[in-house]
Amino acid sequence: MHASRAMDPTARGSRWNPRVPVVPLLASATLFAFLVCKPIAANERLQWTFAGVATLVGAWALALWLRGRAHGRVFAIEPNVVRAHYVQALVQFTIYAYWSRSSPGVITEAPLIVAQVVYLYALDALMSWSRGRPFRLGYGALPIIFSTNLLLWFRPDYYYFQFAMVTVGALGKQWLTWTRDGRRTHIFNPSVFGQSVVALVLIATGATTKYTMGEEIAVSFESLDHIWTLLFLLGLVVQGLFQVTLMTLAGVSTLALLNLAYTGMTGSYWFVTLNIGATVFLGMHLLMTDPSTSPRTNVGRVMFGSLYAVGYFMLFRVFDDHAVPVFWDKLLPVPILNLCVPLFDRLARSGAVGRLNQAWERALAPHASNAVHMTVWAAVAGTMLWTGFIQGPHPGKSLGFWVRAAEEGRPRAAQNLLLLANYRAQFESAEANEILGRVYHEGKYVRQDDKVAAAYFVRACQLGAGSACAVLGRWHLEGHAVVRNPSIAAQYFAKACELGSTAGCEGVVGQYLFLGQRVSQDIVVAALDKLETMHQAEESGQCRVLLACAYERGAGRPQDPARALALFEAGCAKGNTQCCTEVARLRETVSPPPAK
Repeated sequence: MHASRAMDPTARGSRWNPRVPVVPLLASATLFAFLVCKPIAANERLQWTFAGVATLVGAWALALWLRGRAHGRVFAIEPNVVRAHYVQALVQFTIYAYWSRSSPGVITEAPLIVAQVVYLYALDALMSWSRGRPFRLGYGALPIIFSTNLLLWFRPDYYYFQFAMVTVGALGKQWLTWTRDGRRTHIFNPSVFGQSVVALVLIATGATTKYTMGEEIAVSFESLDHIWTLLFLLGLVVQGLFQVTLMTLAGVSTLALLNLAYTGMTGSYWFVTLNIGATVFLGMHLLMTDPSTSPRTNVGRVMFGSLYAVGYFMLFRVFDDHAVPVFWDKLLPVPILNLCVPLFDRLARSGAVGRLNQAWERALAPHASNAVHMTVWAAVAGTMLWTGFIQGPHPGKSLGFWVRAAEEGRPRAAQNLLLLANYRAQFESAEANEILGRVYHEGKYVRQDDKVAAAYFVRACQLGAGSACAVLGRWHLEGHAVVRNPSIAAQYFAKACELGSTAGCEGVVGQYLFLGQRVSQDIVVAALDKLETMHQAEESGQCRVLLACAYERGAGRPQDPARALALFEAGCAKGNTQCCTEVARLRETVSPPPAK
């Protein structure tokens, strides 16, 4: 490379002029080398994807080279080191490093992310040379790829879409440009533009879950400990260097006010389990704050950040109502706002708003003004962290909260209950499966269907919900929605009792005493032992009836009519008419204790 290039004296700064398109040829060879990496070698379709991309890059480079040889063409490379690019890349890399500590999938994905960086460098060079321009070599590919992969990975079998998404973003950066402040620049944030185009296609086809791991990424990211604190601290670096604090401050503050207003009016929560998610918090720090595609005025930045929050707030509800994966909601407002940037700046420079903006910007030097903005933002974010508004326990994470809210008829509580229960049921939650079983049995918020309810109860019982096992025991005893089978009923009652369900223990003893069901004596004795404890805690009046019958008959307990009478009397005192009837009967046969 050194032998074949010459310094161009007319170039701005240093420019290298190799006669061979070295960058894409090396990239093609590197992409072929990735075929031996473990995650790629383990998947045949992923291997074909990498082989195809490497071949495409190599063929394009060779075509340019062969076409240019006859004319002595050089493939100019112009250094283009931009501080915003490498600072953003370092911030994003820190997030990946923190994320990888608790998510091994990030480490597995790392070679694929590096491969995308290699591909984007090659693609950028090839497009530049194809348009007769020098390739501007810097760190620009890093923040684009890192930002993209913080939100979206395609599944290995469909990874060619990942490269297609990167290609769309690069095309948007190269071709969709305008002049701002006398300088030609791209309109859209490159990483967001590619993802947004892909998002619209996936939403239209309903293929998001099949093709991408977007939901898994969101769940993994939201579960990171102290991730809001980390994003806040890293965001200060970007805000301090590039004066984009106002967008984050306006966005987070607007979203917080919308949340508080909705909760104050309804007693419910818009975002179900949190106030501001970690992924949208990430978006407000690193996704929408690209200095090249955001406003240059203070008022414009406030408008941009506030409208991002409003757009996200509304899209969440629209997507939730139409069963669209909600992780797209934080992405799609950005391209629309990018298009509105000149309008925001124009509004901020005209009329009364313009005079306000001018006074604001002239009050202090830019760096001093940004320091004030950062101080205000630190106070706002610190208050949110300290009060637990973000990164704190949230009532909406409890299924019990949504059960009560639905019973009270709060707005959207029933929908949120079903949303959260269905989501958690996928992750082996006994509570969620049992709640869904009861919902389908009662038919309150869905069409009543006891067969579906039984399936949920079975899963809940398998996962350790004793009350669900007791329901199945009763249903098998009665033949309700399932085949009547007292033997299976006894097994479910026994498991329910073992898991601490009062109804399960009562079912075991009741079957044994009144239905003559053959139940192991050890199981009956264990059930009676638990009923003794429950009786002492006054948990169930039925406990006393069953214990009294066991003592009277000598079934699983030493025969003791006096103890039976005492238990019936205790039940009668609590208003149990059955116990009162038994008291009258037993008093005729049980001798009173001798007087002292």
